[in-house]
Amino acid sequence: MEEARNSEISQVFGGDDSDDEELPPSGLSARQGGESRRDLDEEEGTEEEGPPTDDMGDFIVGDDGRPINISRPGGMDAEPALLEAQEIFGLDFDDPNEFARVAEEGLGSEEEEEEEEDEYLSGEEEEEEDEVGGSQRRRRRRLRKARKKTSIYDVYEPSELERGFFTDRDKDIRVTDMPERFQTRSLAVQKTEEGELDEEAEWIFQNVFSKHPISKQPLSFSQKPRGSAGRGSSGTYSKPPSAVPKIREALNFMRNHSFEVPFIANYRKEYVEPELDVHDLWTIWQSDEKWMQLKQRKAQMVRLFKRLQDYQFEKVREQPDKALTEDTRPVSEEDIARLKAVKTAEELSDVFAQFSLYYGRDLVDMQHLKAMQKRQGDNEDQELEVTEGSGGGGRSKKKTAIKQAHRKTFYVACQEAGLGSLAAKFGLTPEQFGENLRDNYQRHETDQHTVEPEEVAQDYVQPSGVFTSVRKVLQGACHMVSLQLAAEPLVRQAVRQVFQTRALLNVKPTKKGKKLIDDTHPCAGMKYMRNKPVRDLAGADFLRLVQAEGEGLLEMKIGIDLDQGAQDTRRGGGGLQSYFEEIRQLFYRDEFSRLVEKWNAQRAQAVYSALVKFLYPLMQKELYTKLLIEAKEHVLRSCVQTFRDWLDGAPLAAKKEEDEEDRYLSQGEGPFTKVVAVAFGSDKMVPAFCCALDSTGSVVDYRRLPNILKRRISPSERERNEKEKDLESFKDFVSRKRPEAVALAAESRDALMLADDLSNALVELEGEEGVPVVPVELVTPDVAKIFSKSPRAKESFPEYPELLCEAISLGRRHQEPLLEFSSLACAEDDELLSLKMDPLQSSLDTDDLRSCLELELVTRVNDVGVDINFCLENPHGVGMLPFVCGLGPRKAMFLLKILKQENSQLKNRSELVTQCSTGPQVFINCAGFIRIDTNAFTDTDNTYIEVLDSTRVHPETYEWGRKMAVDALEYDETGDESHPSAAVEDILLTPDKLRDLDLDAFAEELERQDYGNKRTTLYDIRDELFSPYKERRKPYQSLSPEEKFALLTGETPESLYKGRLVTCTVVGIVRRKPPRDVLDRANPIENKTTGYWQCPFCLKDDFRELSMVWQHFDDGSCPGQGIGVRARLENGLSGFIHTKNLSDSQVNAPEERVHIGMTIHARVLTVNVEKFSVDLTCRSSDLKDSDGRFSVAKDVYFDKQAAEADMKKEEAAHKHPKQRYIKRVIVHPAFLNASFKEVEKELAKMDLGEAIFRPSSKGTDHLTLTWKVDEDILHHIDIQEQGKPNQFSLGKSLWIGSDEYEDLDEILARFIQPMAALARELISHKVYRPANGGDKKTLEKLLSDERKKNPKRIPYFLSALKKSPGKFCLAYQPGSKQIVEYFSITPDGYRYRNQVHPTVNALITWFKGHYRDPIPRPVPSSQAMPPPQHAHHRGYQHPVASPMSSTHGSSRTGGSTPYTPQWPTATPPPSHYGGHQASYSQQGGHQYSGYSGGGYQQQQYRGGTAGAASYGAGSYQGGYQGRSGGGGGGWGQQNWTSEQSFSRTPGQTPAYTPTQTPGSYMGSLTGTPHSRSSHPRHTPASPLQTPILDE
Repeated sequence: MEEARNSEISQVFGGDDSDDEELPPSGLSARQGGESRRDLDEEEGTEEEGPPTDDMGDFIVGDDGRPINISRPGGMDAEPALLEAQEIFGLDFDDPNEFARVAEEGLGSEEEEEEEEDEYLSGEEEEEEDEVGGSQRRRRRRLRKARKKTSIYDVYEPSELERGFFTDRDKDIRVTDMPERFQTRSLAVQKTEEGELDEEAEWIFQNVFSKHPISKQPLSFSQKPRGSAGRGSSGTYSKPPSAVPKIREALNFMRNHSFEVPFIANYRKEYVEPELDVHDLWTIWQSDEKWMQLKQRKAQMVRLFKRLQDYQFEKVREQPDKALTEDTRPVSEEDIARLKAVKTAEELSDVFAQFSLYYGRDLVDMQHLKAMQKRQGDNEDQELEVTEGSGGGGRSKKKTAIKQAHRKTFYVACQEAGLGSLAAKFGLTPEQFGENLRDNYQRHETDQHTVEPEEVAQDYVQPSGVFTSVRKVLQGACHMVSLQLAAEPLVRQAVRQVFQTRALLNVKPTKKGKKLIDDTHPCAGMKYMRNKPVRDLAGADFLRLVQAEGEGLLEMKIGIDLDQGAQDTRRGGGGLQSYFEEIRQLFYRDEFSRLVEKWNAQRAQAVYSALVKFLYPLMQKELYTKLLIEAKEHVLRSCVQTFRDWLDGAPLAAKKEEDEEDRYLSQGEGPFTKVVAVAFGSDKMVPAFCCALDSTGSVVDYRRLPNILKRRISPSERERNEKEKDLESFKDFVSRKRPEAVALAAESRDALMLADDLSNALVELEGEEGVPVVPVELVTPDVAKIFSKSPRAKESFPEYPELLCEAISLGRRHQEPLLEFSSLACAEDDELLSLKMDPLQSSLDTDDLRSCLELELVTRVNDVGVDINFCLENPHGVGMLPFVCGLGPRKAMFLLKILKQENSQLKNRSELVTQCSTGPQVFINCAGFIRIDTNAFTDTDNTYIEVLDSTRVHPETYEWGRKMAVDALEYDETGDESHPSAAVEDILLTPDKLRDLDLDAFAEELERQDYGNKRTTLYDIRDELFSPYKERRKPYQSLSPEEKFALLTGETPESLYKGRLVTCTVVGIVRRKPPRDVLDRANPIENKTTGYWQCPFCLKDDFRELSMVWQHFDDGSCPGQGIGVRARLENGLSGFIHTKNLSDSQVNAPEERVHIGMTIHARVLTVNVEKFSVDLTCRSSDLKDSDGRFSVAKDVYFDKQAAEADMKKEEAAHKHPKQRYIKRVIVHPAFLNASFKEVEKELAKMDLGEAIFRPSSKGTDHLTLTWKVDEDILHHIDIQEQGKPNQFSLGKSLWIGSDEYEDLDEILARFIQPMAALARELISHKVYRPANGGDKKTLEKLLSDERKKNPKRIPYFLSALKKSPGKFCLAYQPGSKQIVEYFSITPDGYRYRNQVHPTVNALITWFKGHYRDPIPRPVPSSQAMPPPQHAHHRGYQHPVASPMSSTHGSSRTGGSTPYTPQWPTATPPPSHYGGHQASYSQQGGHQYSGYSGGGYQQQQYRGGTAGAASYGAGSYQGGYQGRSGGGGGGWGQQNWTSEQSFSRTPGQTPAYTPTQTPGSYMGSLTGTPHSRSSHPRHTPASPLQTPILDE
C-alpha cells in the first residue's frame, strides 16, 4: 500500500520510473508532470514492492552511482496552480504521508462511513461466526481493498487541469516529436497525399494571393494578419504566377518536413524568396488549415454520396420490376466527380444545397432504414441475453420505436403529386439554364412543349388535397422549377458574381439615430447614403454601419438595381427588373404564338421566383457576411500592425566604451541596461515610487517619493521644501545605483513637468558628484498597469504596492519590450487582450485576435533569440521561451523542468537532444533560435563549448561556418591551426577577413554536392560571423510629439480635429505689453464727463491726472492691450481665443465679452501637439456653421435630399411643438400619467362608461377626465384644482364648472357613474341607432326609409354624437321634413328642451306629448353672463348641453340687473346654418345673423325689457341681428342692448357657452374635437363656439 501511495505521488509530479523509457522524468510542477487518468486507474488497487520513489527519480546520483533522494521544501518551487490547490484543499502535496492519507481516507467524511461500515460488519460477524467463520472478515478486507483512491482528477477541476496542461492530450503533445503549434492547431498539420501539394499550392494562389476583396481594403498584403481561421483574404495585393512553386516548397516544408515558419524564413530562404516573406509564410500556414477543412468536408460529402448511391442501388435491386418515376434522380459518378472538383466553401455549400433538394427524401428514408436495422439488432441482442440468463424461460421486452416527426415541404408535396414531370416540360434543365447564365448567351435553346400549360396541368389536378385546380398545379410546378434553378450551382455562381459586382447600399437613420448621430459619431458622414456600391466601402466602414444598426441608429438595405423597384409594379417586387429582364431572355422561346407566350410566362415566373424568394435573400446574407468579415479583418490588421510596431522597437542600448564592445558576453552580466523606473498615479495624494533594475531585470532597490508631483515653483514654501526633499532622495538613489536610463510613466500631463524636474536633478547631480547624465524617457504605461493589477504581480511581489509593481514592469519594458509583451501572452487571464490597439478592437473575436498577436510574438522572438540559461536563472524571463520555433507552452515548460531537475545549465545546443531528450524534428526547428552565452562558461568545464552556439548559425551548417573561418584565416587544414573552434573564435575577433571569400563559388560547390542552392544561407552565415545576433529591430526612438500628445491627453486625430465643438472655461486674459517707443507715442484719453483719464492699452480709466497715466507707463504697471482669452478645455489642454474670434462684431477688449471662470462653447481651429494647446473660435457664425466649413466630411454617395427633407421636418416640428403634460404624483387606480393617445388605447380595452384621469396640458392646476361614452366616442372634461400643496400633488378642492368635489372618487360616484348609467340605458334602447356617430344625413335617410315603410306613423331615432361626445340627438319626421334636436346628459337625467328626464322612456313619453310644442326660446336671467371665451379657456360650455349649468352675466351702465340669455336646446345653431356664418359683436349688445325659416317675430331686449313673441304655425324664425341671413324671410331679430361689454363676475368659473346644434356648424361642441389633428386648442374660437376641452 505504501508503494501504491508513493506511486500516486510520482504520477502527480511526473517522476514515476515507468516513464523513463519514454521521456525524462519531470518534477517541476503538477502542471507539466501529470500522468493520464488511464494510467492512474490501471494502478489503483495494486501493490508493488520496493522503496518509495522521489520526484527527482534517478537523475541525481552520488559518487557510488546510486540515486540520491532530495526532498524540496513545500512551496519553494511549486507552480501557482499547485499552490492554489494546496490552499483550497488544505493538503501538502510535497508530503507523501499527507497525500497517502487523502488517498486512503478521502477528502470528505469517509472515515466516519468506514466506521459505520465496520460496526455493521462486526455485528454480522457475531451472528454468523459459527456458520461462515472468517468469510465476513475476508469480505470486509475485499471491500476496503476495492475502495477507490483519490487522484488529481478528483482534486482539480477539469478546467484547471486543461489550464495547467495536465490532460492526456497535453502529455501527447509534449512527447510527440512535432512542433507544438502544429499539434494545437484546430486541424493538426498532416502529411500530404500524392499530388496534393500541387493542387493545394494552386488553390492557395488562386483563393488567397490572387483574389481581391469585395470592399476597398487599403492595407498591403504584408500587413495582412494571420491566425483567423475561416477568414477570406483581403487587401489590395497580388502575387505573380512565379509564386506558385514557392508556395509548393513552403507547403512541402510545413507538411512533409514539419518545419515551422520562422525556420523556413531564416534557414530555407532560397526556396521561398523573393516572392514570399515571413508574413506570406504565416498566411500559407493558415491557408493550409482552411484547405484541410475543405478537404475534410469534401471527403465527408463524398462518403455520403456513395452511401446514398449504394442505398439507391439496393432499393432498385429489391424491386427490379418497379418502374422509376420521371423525377427520380440517381446519384451518378458525374455527381461525385463534380463534388471532388469543388474549390471553395461556397461551391461546396451550393453542391450540398442541390443534393439536399434532390435527395432529401432518400436521405430520410436511408436514415430511417438504418435506425430500424439498429433497433432490430439491439432487440436480437437483448433477446439473446434474456434467453441465456433465464435458461429459455425469460421474456424479452420489445423496444417501442419512437416515430420521428418529419416536416413535409411544399417541394416534397409537389414531388409526391408527380409534378416533376410537368416541371420537366418547361424547356430547359437547371444545368442548361446555368450554362446559359454562365456564358451570358443562349447556349441551349429552350424546348417547346406542344400543349398549352393549362391543358397539361389538367392531368395533375387532384380531387382533394393540395392541387385541386389548374392554377395550383401550375403554381406547384413553377415552385419546383424555381427551387431547382435556385439550387443549381452554376446558377448560384453566376448570380453571386453579378450580385457582388452590382450590389448597392442604402442607409438612413432611425428616429433614434437622428438624435444620437452627431458630428462626433463615426457614422456622421454615412447616415444618409443612397445607391453606394459596396465595392466603394473602405476599411472598417461597414463594421461601423453594422454596429450603428445593432444599436438601432441606422437602417441598411443591400440589393441590386434598388432604383428599379418602383418600375416593377406588375409583380410587386423591388429592385429586380433590370437584372431579371436580362436573364429571363436566357429561359425564353423566341416565337410568336399563344402557346409559346403562355409557356414563356410560366418560365418568367419561375425565374422571377428563383430570384426573389431564394437567390436574392441568400446573396444578401452572404454579401453581408463577407463585407463584415472584410471590415473586421481590416480592424484585425490594424491591431496587428500596432502590436508589430510595439514589438519592432529595440530597447535602449547601453553606452559601452570602446574596449567594452561586448560587456555582456565578456563579464557575464545580464543582457539589459540598468534602469531606474518612476511610476506615479493620477491621485497626487498617493505616493510615487521609483525602483532600480539591474542588467537582468531584477529589482535591486526602490524608493518612496510622496511629494515628487508637487510643483518646484509652488507658492507654498512647505510644498517647495517637500519637493526638494524628494528630488534629493532621487538624486541619492541614482548616485548609488548608477543607472543607464530613467524610465518615467507617461501617465498624464504631470509627466512633462516631472520629466523636466528629474532631468534638472540629474544635471545637478553631474555637477555635484560627477555622475554622468542619463536620459529621462517617457514610457507607455499600459503594459505596466496590466501587470500591476494581475495575479502575477501579487505572486511575485506580494508586499509591494501597485505603483511599485507598475514601476518594475515599466523598467523591464524599457529594458526589453519583447519580454514584457510575451509575459502578457503567457498569462492565464488573457492579459494580452487588455491592450488597446484599435477603437473597434472589441468587435473582434478574441480567439482570432489572440492567435494573430501570438504569431507576431513568434516571429519577433525568433528574430531576437532566447537565452535559455537566462530563463533558468530569472523567472521573469521565461515568457519568451514558449514562442521559440518548434516549442510551445508545454514543451518549453517541460524543457525548463528537466534542466531544473538536473540543476545544470545548457552549455551547448547538442544537449537539447542528449540531456533534454528533445526529438530531432523539434531540435531542428528550435536549435538556431536558442542562444547560449558561451563566454559565461570557463575553460575548466568538461563540456565542449561550441562558439557558434552564440550565433544564429544553425547546427546543420556549422561545418560551412567553420570552413569559411578556416578559409578566411588561411589556416592549414592539416595543422593545429585548423581546429574548427579555434578558427571560429579567431574569425570573430577579425571578421573583416570574411569579405575576401568567394561565397558564390562555395555555393556552386555545395550545389554540385547535391546540397541545393545555399547561396543565401552562406551570406547569412558570413553576416552572423561579423556580428553575432545583431539586432534586427528598429533602433530605440523616444516618443514623438504626436505619441506624447496622444498618451498624455488621450486625444487622437479622430477625437480632436479642426471644427470639433468643445466646452472650455476662461482662465485668463492674454495681454501684450507695448514696446517703449509705442508708449512714448501714446495718447491717453480724457473722459469729458467724469474728468478721469484712460490708458489706451489696458483701458484702465481711473486716473485723475494725466501725469498719473505717464507714471503708469513708466513704472511698468501697464499689462498691455488684451489680444485674446486663455481657456482650459475639459481634457486639460490649454486653449487660446484671439480677440477677433470672440464675436462676429468688433471687440475692443476681451473683457467686453467674457470674464474669468466663464464657461463657453468654441470650435477647434488648430491643434499644436508640441505645446499641448489648441486655437479656438467662439464666433456665433462659426458655432452655427451654416456654410458647413467645419462639418464632418460627407460620403460621396451622401443623400443630401433625404437629409434636407428630414431637417425641414424637424424644423417644422420645432415650430409647432406638441403640447406636453407634466407628470403628476397622484395615487389612484383611475389616474394615469399618459397622453391622450395612450389613454385612448387604454379605454379601447375597457367597457362603456369607464373613465380615466390624466394630466392636463393647461398646467399643473388642471386635470382632464376622459369618459368612454360609446365605442370610439370619448368625452374630455376639464377639472380645475384649488388648494394645491405643490404643483405635482392633487388639489384639495376639484371644480367641474361651478360644482365642487373633494376627491376623484366623488367625481366618479356623483358625476361619471350616473351619466354612464344613463348613457348605457340610452344606447341599449330599441330606437337607438349609431348612424355613423349621429351623422345628420344618415339619420335623415333612416327616417325617410322608415317613413316609407309606414307613412301613418312618425318615425324617431336616438343617436350619440361622435363629433360632440356627451351629446345626443333625437331625430324625427312628423311630416315631410326631418327634424333633429339635441339634448345632453346630466347626473340627474336627460336634459331636453330645458326639462330633465330621469329615464329614456320618460324622455320619449314627454317627447311624444310635446313634439308639436314650439321649441323653447332663450329667457333673460338676472345673472351675469361671462365674457366671450377662446378655445384655450377650458370649461366654457353650453348651459343646456352640459350637466352643470352656470350663470352668465353682463354689467349694465346705470346699475341694471345682470341677466343670462337662455337659448332653447333645439334652436338651430347660429354659427352655421344654410351656408351662412354667425357674427358676434359686443358693441352695444349681441348681434346675430338671421336665417331663412319659419317665423319668429322680432324680439328686442333694451334696458332689460323683453318684447313679446309670436310664432307661425309649423315654422319658426330665429337668429339675431348682424350679418344678413340667407334668402327670403328668416328668423326675426332678437336684440340685447348693453352699454358695457360682457364681463366675468369676480370669483366665477366660466363653464358654459350658448347652445349650438352639433353636426351642422363649422366648429365643434363642448369638449369634443373634430379630430386629434385638427384640434382647435391653439386658435381663438368664435364667441358662440363651445370651447374644446383638453385632450
